[in-house]
Parts: sequence; C-alpha cells; structure tokens
Amino acid sequence: MLRQLTPLPYHSAVTTILESEHPKAFAALSSGPIGGDDLDQALLRSTYRLDPTSHPGAHAQLARAAEALGVTVPVELYAGESGDKPNAELVFVPDRAIVVLTGGLSDLLADDELCAVMGHELSHHVLWTSEGGRHLVASRLLEASETDARTSGEYLETARRFRLATELYADRGALLATGLVEPAVGGLLKLATGMKQVDPGAYLRQAAEVDLTSGSAGQTHPENVLRSWALQQWHAHGDDAEEAVAAAIGPPLDLAALDLLGQDALRDLTRELAGQATQVEELRSPESMELAERYGAEVPASPAALSELTDDDLSTLPPDTRRYLCAVLADLATSDPDAPRSALAAAVAVAMVKKLDTDLVKFLVAELGLGDRERTAVVADARGLVAGAA
Repeated sequence: MLRQLTPLPYHSAVTTILESEHPKAFAALSSGPIGGDDLDQALLRSTYRLDPTSHPGAHAQLARAAEALGVTVPVELYAGESGDKPNAELVFVPDRAIVVLTGGLSDLLADDELCAVMGHELSHHVLWTSEGGRHLVASRLLEASETDARTSGEYLETARRFRLATELYADRGALLATGLVEPAVGGLLKLATGMKQVDPGAYLRQAAEVDLTSGSAGQTHPENVLRSWALQQWHAHGDDAEEAVAAAIGPPLDLAALDLLGQDALRDLTRELAGQATQVEELRSPESMELAERYGAEVPASPAALSELTDDDLSTLPPDTRRYLCAVLADLATSDPDAPRSALAAAVAVAMVKKLDTDLVKFLVAELGLGDRERTAVVADARGLVAGAA
C-alpha cells in the first residue's frame, strides 16, 4: 500500500515544544535569509551544471521523483567536482529544488534507484517547506543550540534524533518516488558500499535479524540497516509502525540519553509513580507526602489499597531509568528518618505491582546497606501486603 509523506510524529512533537518554549528565537530564525546570489555563484564555481538536453536520463528521474512527491518548484541538477564517494545532497532554498550529485553516482545506480535517491533529496525540500517551514526552523534552532557550550544534554540528544528522523522521512520519499521498497534500499546499499550489484531483498532479511532495541548510534544518519528496516515497517504498517520506528532511533525513556520528549515523559512517570505510592497507608507520612508533592505528584487525600494501583510493567525500561525510579521509591520510604520497616516493605510492594521489585531490592541493599536478614524480612512483608491486597 502506497503511503502519504507526512512529518514523523517526532518532528511534530519537537517542533511544537520548541515553538512554545522559545517563541522569540523561533520567530527570529523563521525570518533568516536563505540562498541568494552568493549561492548561485558558489554553485557555478564549484559544480558542473547538468543540462537537461545533455543529461536527459538523470533529469528524467529527477522529474519523475518531483512529480511523485508533488514538488512544483523548478528543479536543478548539478555534479560536484570533488572526488568524493558517490552521494547526493539537497542545497535548500525555498523557491527551487537544487540537487548536487557527487562521485559518479548517476553511473552507479539503475534508473529506479536513481529516482529513489532523487526522491530522498527532494523530500528534504518537501519537509522544510511544509507547514510554513516550521520544521526547518526547529532544525535551525537545534543546530544553533549545538554550538553553545551551555546547551543541556536533552537538547543535544533532541538535535541528534531530529536529524535521524529527518533522514527516515526522506527515505520514505525515496520509496514514494518509485512505489517500491527495493530501489530505495538498493540505492542506500550502493551509496554505502560502492558496489554495482546488490540484493535489497537479502539486506531486508538481514535487517529483520538485527536487535535495534538499543537505539541508533548515528549522529547525522541512522545506520543503513535501521533505515532499511524502518522503511519496510512503514511500507507494511503505516502509522502503526511509528512507535517502533521512534524507539529504534532512541529509547524514549533512557536516562542515559534523554531528549526533550523523554524528559517530559520521565517527569510524568515520576509524578505518577510518586502519586500512586502515596496511596499506600505506610507511605503516607507527612515527610513522604511532602516529598511526593515536590516531585510534582498529586497526593491523594485518602489511602487506597495496593490493588487499586495500575500494574504498569516498568521492567522493560533501560537500567539507568529503573535505578532512578527505585531511588524515587526509596526516597519516599526513607524521607522520615524514624519510619518503620513497614515503609520499606510498602515501597517494595509498590515495586512488585510495577514489576520493579528486583531492581528496588538490589538498590536498597546497595544504597541503604540492607543485610540479608533485613532484606528477607522486608521482601516477606511486601509479599504479604500484595497478597492481602489481592
């Protein structure tokens, strides 16, 4: 089934956050100059302009891709004069679509593959001009933040993931240019390896075997195997693939590499966990409830049974994130220095409901120095609380 090219959910979510949190910077970058005479002179000095009459084959594939993607601005094609490996690049200006080929790319690719590569580059133009250019402004703002040594880690990670999402978006444009996955994957493989003969089907089977749960390590582009897998997923499942594709770029709740969306999600999860923990009678000391409120939680007015807690499975979260959540529960249980053992048992009981008890017990042993006898007693009390609630 042929899909429609729309910004990835990651683009939309990040752009909305940046518009809201940095309205002045967003507005300033929206009005910045792009292109002009300097660009034209640079192209004339450093590239060979491919005339349609002299290079009809390449222009035919460029026009084919432009029509498939609905690109109506004039399209221009150049060949770089450097001896770099085969590649293609969009030089962005709003009123033209300028594609520069390098390294003899057009001689390496079959017609469908060349069309797919043209579609990939033109998709960048489609994205940067869509919705009034707001995604381009978001990209500019993130790139500018990377040059400032004061920029916090979540902005740097967001900039990285935004670039990766942009490449996956452009890969979808490569697919739409021909309507086939194989030429898009074949073009990727040939550009990466320089080989004239590749087997896209075999590479897609290879991609299906790769464990992508750790996320991409790419800074500007995802790994080709991830790109191929993500393209196949989108082609087969459409919007239903978006969550898995986003997780393959980077786990959404990885404390070691939080982006802006992950930061917000972890804040919400912390509030929810603290709020639910303080439903339990043993965790409702004045100190615990005050701490939960500092976490931003809504502390319930009256206690509730463990059975009323949502049984979220937090065991699938990355290790650093699980350890952080264990620290939250431990803080709630020990905020009162005179709290009885029952407070620790209640925290472990909450962790049992959330599938986090193994991590929490290890945390209590390591951080609070719980001995074997006390650990055994706390776990037994926690099991009793859970059994009683059931």
